[in-house]
Amino acid sequence: MDLRLLEELGLTKSEIKVYLALLDLGTTSAGNLIKKLGMHRAAVYDLIDLLIDKGLVSYIIKANRKYFEAQDPIRLLEFIDLKKQELTQKEEELKKLLPELQTKRKLSREEQEGTIYKGKKGLKSIFEDVLNEKSSWFVFGATGKFKEIFHAYYIHFHNRRAKLKIPLKIIFSESVRREKRERELKLSIIKYLPEAYITPSTTYLYGDKIAVIVWSDEPMAFLIRSKQVADSYKAFFSLLWNIAES
Repeated sequence: MDLRLLEELGLTKSEIKVYLALLDLGTTSAGNLIKKLGMHRAAVYDLIDLLIDKGLVSYIIKANRKYFEAQDPIRLLEFIDLKKQELTQKEEELKKLLPELQTKRKLSREEQEGTIYKGKKGLKSIFEDVLNEKSSWFVFGATGKFKEIFHAYYIHFHNRRAKLKIPLKIIFSESVRREKRERELKLSIIKYLPEAYITPSTTYLYGDKIAVIVWSDEPMAFLIRSKQVADSYKAFFSLLWNIAES
């Protein structure tokens, strides 16, 4: 007999053993049941009490002695009905919880976007986006190319940034240290790193965005919008900032 179904209904192996023994013996005393099972007396009594609570065993008293008997196995169907009721209740509870769980999932799977910009016009779109974002701006890998390529727009951009009160922390390569104009940028804190630390690209961090700019003959940039990625880049920027020199 495959007893796994009875276990799935919530009965333990020991409870099943006692119940089947009572089915075999019919109405019987605890002594006879203990003898058949070969189990410890106290354990058998505990199991009988559990089965009585579950409605699978009953007893009668004759001459001041208890006699136990197994209830009709059809009572096991009541276990299934009870399971159904419990599942229905859990289903209703889960339905109430689902909106909150789905909200958490939506927040964790934040929207991520990636856009490529090419040429001076494309890069200006990113510079304007920095101003529109109106949040702190972090830059590393700067080599002075922004000023070199954009000239008047570069000055105009930083004047507008200062009016919008957008603070800037920027890490230049050592080769730019001699540029006096760079040191005079308003609302800016400037630090420098040796050339060995400077990559061929410049990275802008602002809001939840990362812009990686490659200053090739036709400059291009890749803009990523992702809070998770931005936070990771900002942590890296902090490491560089701590080792950079004023």
